Parts: sequence; C-alpha cells; structure tokens
Amino acid sequence: MSHGKHLPDGPPGGAVLTGGEPPVPPLEVTTRSDGGRTVVRLCGELDIACSEDLRRSLNEARREHGEHLVLDLADLEFMDSNGLSVIVACYKAATAAGGSLTLAGPRPIVRRTLEITGLHRRIPVTATLAEALP
Repeated sequence: MSHGKHLPDGPPGGAVLTGGEPPVPPLEVTTRSDGGRTVVRLCGELDIACSEDLRRSLNEARREHGEHLVLDLADLEFMDSNGLSVIVACYKAATAAGGSLTLAGPRPIVRRTLEITGLHRRIPVTATLAEALP
C-alpha cells in the first residue's frame, strides 16, 4: 500500500508546464524563394529534439531551391549547441557548393549564442531579413 500523494498526470506529450508559463512551441520551419535566395524561417525553439528535422529541412531546401540560403531567425526563441551544429553544417555544405548562408534578424538571446561561440565572425549575420536579401 502506497502512502505517497498521487500526482495528476501532466499535459499530453510529456510537456512540463512551470510557473504558469505557456509551453514553448515546437520548431516550425517554412521555406520560400525570394530574389534568387531561399528564405528558411525558424519559429520556436531549436534544440536537440528537433535538430535532425531542421537538418533534413535545410538539405531539402538546398536541393529544391539552390545553395544561397537566408535563415530568418526573428522568431527563433532559443537555440542550443545542437542547433548551432546544424547551422554550421549547412553553412559548410552551401559554401562548398558555391553558395552562401546568412543569418537574419536573430533575437538578442540567439545573437548572444552566436557571439559567444564566435560564429558571428564566420557566418554573416544581419539585423533584419531585408538586409540579407538582394
């Protein structure tokens, strides 16, 4: 016989809600062509749980639209080292194929991650999406 308290089951999918904060949205990736470049918009959080999905999306975007990519980071709320790794791999692949990769409009928390790792010196970063497009 158990003498402990029974805790109600949490939200579906194993999400954990703390402090009354809304759950973090999963990463949403959308792709479109714009002036000879492929704009890949990232919305939500980029972490280990979705990094492989992003890798597949970026590879597909390169195959379908070409090697000149702009990652629109304006709605990216967080990025961990796994996300950075995917972006670095995409940058290396695109530039090796004669293309380019630009990171556009990162929020301060994402920009700080780029600065701490020094990636802002290797991969072009613009303040806005408009600045990244020809």
